Amino acid sequence: MTTAVSAGPQPARQAPPGGTRPGKDGMGRDRRAGAALAPWAVVAIWGVLLAALAAVGAGFGNSALVLEVSGSAAGLILLLAAAVWLDRRLRPRRRWLRQPVRIGGMFLLAVAAVLGWLGLAFGAWLVIIAAVPLIGAAGLEVAARRGARILAARPAADVPRPARG
Repeated sequence: MTTAVSAGPQPARQAPPGGTRPGKDGMGRDRRAGAALAPWAVVAIWGVLLAALAAVGAGFGNSALVLEVSGSAAGLILLLAAAVWLDRRLRPRRRWLRQPVRIGGMFLLAVAAVLGWLGLAFGAWLVIIAAVPLIGAAGLEVAARRGARILAARPAADVPRPARG
């Protein structure tokens, strides 16, 4: 008579990543190990970076128009961060985004925006350089949408399933 000495738990019976107790936003919320920043924190960091950019521009003696545009952009982004924070607090279970977040395209779009704003202070050549990450962001978005359309068109039987073992 033989028995398995080290039989680990079956994959379907493991506890969810956040455990079985209620999370910050309720029971059953998927807490992934890499998801450390809340959406409002990302927007707030973006606003702080824009404020730092405006402060650096002031140190270099930019015109009042450039400082006004940069400062008001930072203020509006910080207001947007507060609105996102309030929205998450008042309606924690509502999910607006039905598609997965694609961070690569958003990062390239942010780089293009920063280079475009720096072009106001340092010259038009930065705006020309900003076209490269902007084209890259558009390409990533088109590729992601095309991949999602192809996956949606395939029947459920063709979708590969992970091996159990």
